[in-house]
Amino acid sequence: MSKHHSLVFSLFLFILVKQAAADSISLSTDYDDGGRTGEQYISTLISALNKNGCNTVLSKSPTKAQLLFDSRPVSIAKKDRGDYQLIARARTLLGQLTVRGAFLVHASTGIEGLATLKGERIGFVNKKSWSGYILPIKTLKAAGVTEQRNTFFIAGNHVGAVSYLLHSNMFATVTAEPLARRWAEANDLSIIALTDEVETGGWWMHRDVSKDKVKNCKLALTKLEREQLKALPAWIESFVTDRKN
Repeated sequence: MSKHHSLVFSLFLFILVKQAAADSISLSTDYDDGGRTGEQYISTLISALNKNGCNTVLSKSPTKAQLLFDSRPVSIAKKDRGDYQLIARARTLLGQLTVRGAFLVHASTGIEGLATLKGERIGFVNKKSWSGYILPIKTLKAAGVTEQRNTFFIAGNHVGAVSYLLHSNMFATVTAEPLARRWAEANDLSIIALTDEVETGGWWMHRDVSKDKVKNCKLALTKLEREQLKALPAWIESFVTDRKN
């Protein structure tokens, strides 16, 4: 191949790459409710979406992404997402569109109420997690349990919070109810209290994205399997869409 032809071919490839990027939808997720943060996990999620027809790339500016996962309850997120439309809701391991926080202890302790946790070491998920901190803190305060020095600890995600308890680093821990029920059954743990329930979070698409792309992405999101969701909160089983969204 001559230098001229090589240059033309390289320019052609460059144009194709630029075009592909232009046709892609920028994506971001938040980790307020946990999720594994390694690059391989978000890459797995993006690859799965691309395979199923939602052409996405990781956004260089998360707050300006066209497609974003917001872990907050949808009614809360909606208040400051006027430029976005909800296209898919998270469904829990229990098959629900609401989630609650659960307080776990070792069954051998025989504890049945929250008041006993006063002064004990308790593990939480993240201070922005609704099921792993915001609602549990409210429930604890109602039971007369408040933070004292070196008693409340943040794990960063739901699995980490449960690991705190399993490795005896904490006297009690908080996680989402769907996970708590699975872990309790397999590890001789007891759920001593549940918080109020709250709506699950979901995926939001910017309103500037074409209807065809929105349709493709909605379908792709419903096809995601749990093994492809490790970048997201561990209590999520799948995503569902509503024809009205």
